Amino acid sequence: MQLKIKEIANIQFGYYGRPSNDGTIPYLQAKHFNEFGQYIGEDETTLEEDDKSITNLLQNDDILFVAKGFRFFSTIYKKEFGKAIASSIFFILRVDKSKIIPEYLVSVLNLPKNLMYFQQSASGSSIPSIRKSELADFTFNLIPIAEQLKVVEIQKLYLKDIDITNNIIKEKQKLFQSTISTIIK
Repeated sequence: MQLKIKEIANIQFGYYGRPSNDGTIPYLQAKHFNEFGQYIGEDETTLEEDDKSITNLLQNDDILFVAKGFRFFSTIYKKEFGKAIASSIFFILRVDKSKIIPEYLVSVLNLPKNLMYFQQSASGSSIPSIRKSELADFTFNLIPIAEQLKVVEIQKLYLKDIDITNNIIKEKQKLFQSTISTIIK
């Protein structure tokens, strides 16, 4: 069944705040995610905790969609990450979980053909950005929940495989460097 995102999700803007060295709440930006949209948490940028920032804390299963810049992607926030606030480069999507699994929508949004669609839809002379209405009107195929679960499981296995492959590459690099160092001593 073809649906628009606005039919299954509430979309809001990320928070525009001033990072602080004295802050305690992580302020998520695109640089905190790898090329697969996975949280890497390096280079902690934080905000101070105040009434305004507290109202913008992310909720479990919020979908973050990067809508500004040269690298569009979506990812999911999990409460295990701890308290966090998404910066204004993100749209935050809160879905109706009775209709869609958040991770499924992340998989759909991250398909290369859909990312290309957003890149072509982006406007802005210096920094491309996607309007909220473009994201809200994006149409996709909503499959039954049982099928969504399969897609989500395949996505998890894919990301786990990528992680294992990257770890193998790192170990091979160490072995190579150690071997060469031993030979040329």
